Amino acid sequence: MWMAKGRNNNDIAAILELSERTIKFHIKNIMQKFNASNRTEAVAIAARTGWIIN
Repeated sequence: MWMAKGRNNNDIAAILELSERTIKFHIKNIMQKFNASNRTEAVAIAARTGWIIN
């Protein structure tokens, strides 16, 4: 959801009170699971498949 709202890793880390390294790790895993080559593609796939709820 935060990626879809255009937040960067540092912003997401601050919001979730996690380290930026942890956020990068999770985003990398999300991209691999969606077979996405970048964040934008991962967000598009997540929205299309119902993983992102407004």
